Amino acid sequence: MNTAPIHESVAAANVLHCQKARTASEASVTGIPGSLTPIVDDDDPACARNWSTAKKLCAVATGLLLNFNTTLSSSLPSGAIDSLNDAFDVSSHQQVSLPVAVFLVGYIFGPVVFSPVSESFGRRVCFITSFGLYTLFTLACAFAPNWPALLVFRFLVGAGASAPQAVLGGMYADLYPNLSHRGRAVMILGLMSNLGPLIGPIIAGYTSTTNWRWMFWVALIMAGATWPLLLLLPGNLDRRSLVVLRLINLRTETFAPVILRRHHAAAGSSLEKSRFPTTNLKVTGTYGMSSGKAAVMLLPIGIGAAIAMFVFLWYDRFLIKSKEQGKAWTQREEYRRLPLACAGGPLYAISQFWLAWTARPDIHWIVPALSGIPYGIGIDLTFMALTNYLTDAYDIYSASALASSVFSRNIVAALLLPLATYRLYEDLGVGWACSLLGFLCLALSPIPFVFLRYGPSLRAKSPFCQRLKQLRRGPEDS
Repeated sequence: MNTAPIHESVAAANVLHCQKARTASEASVTGIPGSLTPIVDDDDPACARNWSTAKKLCAVATGLLLNFNTTLSSSLPSGAIDSLNDAFDVSSHQQVSLPVAVFLVGYIFGPVVFSPVSESFGRRVCFITSFGLYTLFTLACAFAPNWPALLVFRFLVGAGASAPQAVLGGMYADLYPNLSHRGRAVMILGLMSNLGPLIGPIIAGYTSTTNWRWMFWVALIMAGATWPLLLLLPGNLDRRSLVVLRLINLRTETFAPVILRRHHAAAGSSLEKSRFPTTNLKVTGTYGMSSGKAAVMLLPIGIGAAIAMFVFLWYDRFLIKSKEQGKAWTQREEYRRLPLACAGGPLYAISQFWLAWTARPDIHWIVPALSGIPYGIGIDLTFMALTNYLTDAYDIYSASALASSVFSRNIVAALLLPLATYRLYEDLGVGWACSLLGFLCLALSPIPFVFLRYGPSLRAKSPFCQRLKQLRRGPEDS
């Protein structure tokens, strides 16, 4: 028998724990011989979705702080390039970009471990383990004796930092069965995911002017401030609150919607990660700014992300009103989330073309800096829409689906950053390098429209989605 890891079966328990007991008819859906262990009724207070509002908000806030810490660390060294050059005598652009690139390699492999951990042993155990790894090796980075040691430690920091990106969507699905409430939690998660990488280079640019180690000390202080909330995270998110099921025979499958989603997200993530270190190259070379001032030019991206939050809230209210009016389109999964993602690609492209032809000495630096606003709107709308879509579609399996997405988009970014980005700008110049990226964005823009058209048929072919559908219906509907 081809037996998949037990973590998927235990993940299913988190939803089943909050439903009526299933009979053997459910076993015929999943291919399980016999029946599932009886479970508790819908009103069980141990179920995460039945927690009080304060308890849920505590869990959400803890997740947001974890995500802010780890995303901030991702771009931290890009604001201290000069200090790292002086300390380690590293001069080539390929070498300088490695502290960010190896972090992203850690982001690739971390979800492979932490997503199964979260679904087997619970979200709390996963976060404590991963954030412990992140904190420990952030401290190690501050004491790194040489360049190779720093790169090894950055890889391990990235591995520990990967859990929030892969697991928080699943945790919010545990907490909020209401799609509107869940969507707003993911909306704030998207905002924090964009603010962290923007603030990281600014911190590094101003704290590492005399000693590069200070950027890691600041990151460590922020991590220390987060630990009390993490330790107070309600324990019912761990395996003790789950009902242990028999080992379920889950065949491995391709997450069809994930494949398309990750190509679109990979482009956005690669642009985002490449934008931070190359901002130093573009701005210091064009305008003669220091690393700290150059990092401040990233702030308009945060403004764009904040604008995207209001756009999301507007669309959420529009969707709720349309549902109340009984409009047919609101019943389609894709139309609940994906229309916002359709704007992402064109906004990326506008931002790239804007930056391409305004980053010149004869044009004030604020003009190219403002290109970050449409970029921030586009990347945040894309993140919120596609993350919500995967979380809604895969529910209890969303940590695995999101892990697949994190894996694919970061492997592209990790390879692109050291191997192509600096060379691209040096060979083509800022104008044509940014224009090339703009044309790439336009080429990938139709992907959300493909979801809108073919999403239902893709989900219909997904055994995971069909299994979830049957689990939600119950034996009386079978």
